Amino acid sequence: MRKTLLTLLFLLNLYSSYSQDTIVYFSDAIKENIKPYKKSSNKAYESNDIKEGKKLFDSLVKTKLIGTKFDDFSLKVYKEKNVKINRISKPIFIITYASWCVIPKGEIPALNILAKEHRNDLQFIVVFWDKKNDLKNIAYKFNGNIKVCYANEYYSKDSHIVATIKHTLGFPTSIFIDENKNVVNVKHFENKIKLKTPIKEAITSSYNYFSKDINENLVNSIPKNEGFTTN
Repeated sequence: MRKTLLTLLFLLNLYSSYSQDTIVYFSDAIKENIKPYKKSSNKAYESNDIKEGKKLFDSLVKTKLIGTKFDDFSLKVYKEKNVKINRISKPIFIITYASWCVIPKGEIPALNILAKEHRNDLQFIVVFWDKKNDLKNIAYKFNGNIKVCYANEYYSKDSHIVATIKHTLGFPTSIFIDENKNVVNVKHFENKIKLKTPIKEAITSSYNYFSKDINENLVNSIPKNEGFTTN
């Protein structure tokens, strides 16, 4: 009997070790696959083949990044306490920006509306690749349902997240992570709203664009036998 129990314990430990070893982290997947992707994508864009460039990015996401475990990054939150990814119990929608890039008209109000609507089932995070002082003229535009964060090469502790995301995926980029911190989707987005577009129309257009993306990702982030509701 004792021998049988010892054998079972051994097998359980072996299975546990194997399971842990098979976890692929987002940063490792990026590190292992980014060079061939960049080589091919640079060639495509040099040839002005935008369609091929986008196809290569989508392929990288679908075959190498979706399903990986997102790293437990520590994020500096503007005028709030720092937050670690693993301490957020809900799915997470991350958008990366830079303060020196103009955010399209209507985009921030649309994100504010969506963050309020999804406050119970989704955490919105915007990450600016800037120093804290660079955010003073823009952070206040986001409502309290959105965590406004910043990361920059200037801060030594930001080297990992900057190297993993900014220097590889570029920006603006969105990353959707489920509640277990698995990557559901990564996307380059381009808001094509023109400057002269009326503000209400711009907000509606941005809202529809992000809402469709968010709801599809939320559905994809839960088991098929579970229901899904929005507020």
